Amino acid sequence: MKFLKKSKEEIIDYDEIRQQQLELISVELKQARIDKNLDKNVISNQLHTPVSIINALESADLQHLPEPFFTKQLIKKYANFLKLDGEDISNKFTLELNPKIYYKKSFTPSFSFKFNFNVKPQYLYFFYFILLLFSIKNLSNILESSQFSQIKIPQKQVMETQILPKKNHPITNPEVIPIVEKKEEKPPQPTELIVKVTVKEDSWVKIIVDGKPVFEGILTKGLEKQWNGKQKVIIRAGNAGGLVVTVNDEKPKELGKSGQVTNATFELPMRS
Repeated sequence: MKFLKKSKEEIIDYDEIRQQQLELISVELKQARIDKNLDKNVISNQLHTPVSIINALESADLQHLPEPFFTKQLIKKYANFLKLDGEDISNKFTLELNPKIYYKKSFTPSFSFKFNFNVKPQYLYFFYFILLLFSIKNLSNILESSQFSQIKIPQKQVMETQILPKKNHPITNPEVIPIVEKKEEKPPQPTELIVKVTVKEDSWVKIIVDGKPVFEGILTKGLEKQWNGKQKVIIRAGNAGGLVVTVNDEKPKELGKSGQVTNATFELPMRS
């Protein structure tokens, strides 16, 4: 019997550390906004950032904020708008990620069992004889059924005969014209997903192509970006009204309303 043992290591919870840091930062940001008598809706329009994000920053609500990297950029942007030192304040927010947690394995005894199954030779001969009879019977049934199997007769090709009569001349060889059915041509299906983004207003976005993050940051007004995928492209935007999306040369569409946080998924249609 063997037991598996593993030493327990001390794990630092960086999410808890970030929560404590954001609580101190949020007090400083909220007090600066109140001192300057600024309205949240006005700030939202000028920063192109949803009011919900501003509320989350001032209330230290990590659940409604994006990933730590982009949260740090939002803190810096908001602090600079309030005439604070955005670089210094944002550096108080750590970007360290939690390590992977390995669960301690429980004590599990290992047992080995051996089974001894001895059969006498005369019983083996008996089983072999029964198996042989069963195989011969099935083989005879298959041969009998194959003799009466239906023979498929190919359909005769439909021909259309067109007779062209001539005056005072006997018709000897009529002209034979086969009927050919025209198949409807279907437009070719795209083999690649092409997503083009035109930026009308500043917005932070995160792009995931075929399950892999390929971009995360702020897109400024006037930029045009394109991402190609084989199956799926996901766009997460903080200002959906500032983005115009074109998928595989289709009609361009706005991703949503101005200031709206949204997740949009574009998938390549399944081939029939």
